[in-house]
Amino acid sequence: MKDQIGAFDTIRDNFILYIKTAFGTRFPYIEDEREALLREPRVMCQEPWIEPLPVYQKSGKTISSLAEEDLSGLNEQEITDFKSLVSCGLFKDYELHAHQAEMLKKTLDCNNCIVTAGTGSGKTESFLLPLFAYLSRESSKWEAPGTPDSRVNNWWNDTQWQNSCIGDNKRIQHTYRIPQRGHEKREAAVRALIIYPMNALVEDQLTRLRKALDSDDARKWFQNDRQGNKIYFGRYNSSTPIPGHEFTKPGNPDKKRIEKLTKSLKEMDYAAKAAEKHSLETGENDAKFYFPRLDGSEMRSRWDMQDSPPDVLITNFSMLSIMLMREADEAIFEKT
Repeated sequence: MKDQIGAFDTIRDNFILYIKTAFGTRFPYIEDEREALLREPRVMCQEPWIEPLPVYQKSGKTISSLAEEDLSGLNEQEITDFKSLVSCGLFKDYELHAHQAEMLKKTLDCNNCIVTAGTGSGKTESFLLPLFAYLSRESSKWEAPGTPDSRVNNWWNDTQWQNSCIGDNKRIQHTYRIPQRGHEKREAAVRALIIYPMNALVEDQLTRLRKALDSDDARKWFQNDRQGNKIYFGRYNSSTPIPGHEFTKPGNPDKKRIEKLTKSLKEMDYAAKAAEKHSLETGENDAKFYFPRLDGSEMRSRWDMQDSPPDVLITNFSMLSIMLMREADEAIFEKT
């Protein structure tokens, strides 16, 4: 948007036109007086404040031009892996800001770093780039996963499978939830913790991580370069299905909670497929990253994260404090 003032004027004028049309009178002087009043600041709206974005110093380097001196501790193959992973969706081959390149170098030099910069400065990329360097290096050593259960990515829609888990007394004999990562052989643990003060920021972060770690290019990279292993991320807040234990104290499956999770995953699956269809029809490629794709790198439930903690855990302070006190979440920290 190049004309911010013009955009403000257009929105205001259109809204005033709507008011005049929907609530018009037959008295011209009342119409004129009302319009003049609506155009006064702080009656219907406030005059806009424009904050210009500064031009941040460039590093002179793109992702593809980074060398060993920029990526301390990475060998030639690890540098190649890092560049190819980052190029899957996190960062295009733009020139890095100076603070992004410096953050990457100093973090890989084992320094504890803080980046402070204004809006639009690429702070998120500043801390995700070194994180991806670490994850791409470690993931090269992971043992290849086993063969997953054929129903692992669709058990919530498989009514035949669900019915087979229910006995003649209409009670669940064994849970029909199939663990998302039950076929893996590598060690599951939280390798990075991203904490935000509010859920709105968590949602924005998830969109970026879906694009970086669950795009079609990222899926191909995991399959071809990591033997099918994925780098998992998961949001753990009040929106994450579902609270409580999967099993009751006697060890029986909790039918109501399992059914609640099943319903939630069906809704998530429907939304993801609708978004992907919209992306194909309109060419809006980013639309499909607004919802989790349940067969990818995003953890889909609390129980799955308790079984196998995500490599990148995204949460907020209040939820983290609750998790640290809750028995159900103890495994996440014990395995880490």
